Amino acid sequence: MNQVARVAKLRGTQPVQELGSRGIERVARNPDCLRLKALTIAGVSPAKAAQDILHRDDADAQSPFALVLDQKFDRHVLQNGAANLFSLYVDKGHLEAAESKIVSIADFAPGTSFAQCRRRETETRRLLALKLARDPAAPNLIIQPRLQLDYGGVPHPIELDYLVARDDEPFYRVGVLKSYADRGGKTDSADLRAACRQAAVGVAALRQFLAAGGADRMIAAARCDLILKVTGFFLPTLQRMAILGEVDSIERALADAPASLVEIEALVPSWGTLSDPAILVSIPSRYHSNCREHCALWTHCREQALAASSPALLGEHASEYLAPAGSIVRAIELMKNAPGIRPRTEAEAIVQAELARAYQTLSEVANG
Repeated sequence: MNQVARVAKLRGTQPVQELGSRGIERVARNPDCLRLKALTIAGVSPAKAAQDILHRDDADAQSPFALVLDQKFDRHVLQNGAANLFSLYVDKGHLEAAESKIVSIADFAPGTSFAQCRRRETETRRLLALKLARDPAAPNLIIQPRLQLDYGGVPHPIELDYLVARDDEPFYRVGVLKSYADRGGKTDSADLRAACRQAAVGVAALRQFLAAGGADRMIAAARCDLILKVTGFFLPTLQRMAILGEVDSIERALADAPASLVEIEALVPSWGTLSDPAILVSIPSRYHSNCREHCALWTHCREQALAASSPALLGEHASEYLAPAGSIVRAIELMKNAPGIRPRTEAEAIVQAELARAYQTLSEVANG
């Protein structure tokens, strides 16, 4: 059975989704969560899993207002043949006025049918090949290119906002459009990191394309252009970002995927699939306090963490520190030297000694 068939069997009756770069980058945020990896490899979003498999109605969805704002900003930047985007690059000196070759892949084959999507992928590959061949006809801006990203042996479609390159550059740089207000150094760092991780998925997809054709994959540099908006206006701003760390984290996640698939298959009975809620919740998760930012299953995973008295509920530092104890309840018992409670390992004995000293100091201070 090939990889695609294995993943289809694992997915079960749940329809496959296009997760896009946002869906793939979630794995890099929480690389230890096997449940998230399983859903991502299978092509099922956490939101659909929460709604259709676990039948929960408390999954966070993107704000309709934010969604409309994103769409409106994207249209403004890309309207009239991406004139506003091109003007921004010329004004910043990143493109010459004569470097005005702009192609919109979305306009080439609009629609969502299988054939239309494949046509957009084929056209994207053709344009990338022109750039590799140093053809003067290669576009300077490719709007909404569509690529395939291999994750876990299964191709996942990725549609980027745009790619950009000068005529004398060897290859394209990934561009990301976000309707976040550009506040300079005060822009939310979490928003910037998320945007950079999405761009990193695009870099990884470009590198896979290059490697498949025998080209130097590193000419797809770990850099991106981030388009934000002026506060209170739909005027775009441009930041050029280095994303080496983000690309490394995405590529590590891609490299780990085949081993993760084997591990997931070992946990699932031969008759089981991810469409079965009992199977899905049996796959280990790794709850973090920031799961709420990106994963619709966070409420379910938090409930499981509460039931297990997981140290993850106390934050990352406490989770690592109390890992030898395994649970908050066990850590408290060790700290108070409860009757019949003895350290099971040397690491647990160290944790007990440190907690006991801290507890004694706290008691002395509290009691005067």
